[in-house]
Amino acid sequence: MSENTSLKHRVQQLTREHRLLQERLEGSRSNLRFADKRIADLEAQLLETTAAASDTTGQP
Repeated sequence: MSENTSLKHRVQQLTREHRLLQERLEGSRSNLRFADKRIADLEAQLLETTAAASDTTGQP
């Protein structure tokens, strides 16, 4: 009986840990999506700036 109780507690502990890790993974994925979007925005801004600079200097 004691072993069964210990196993039930262990399962509950692992379930809590799993939930916490799932939440952390979801947060990390969200941060990655935000970073990817930010990088894409910065790259587009850099291209626009570079294009505008080459237009004013006449260089391709």
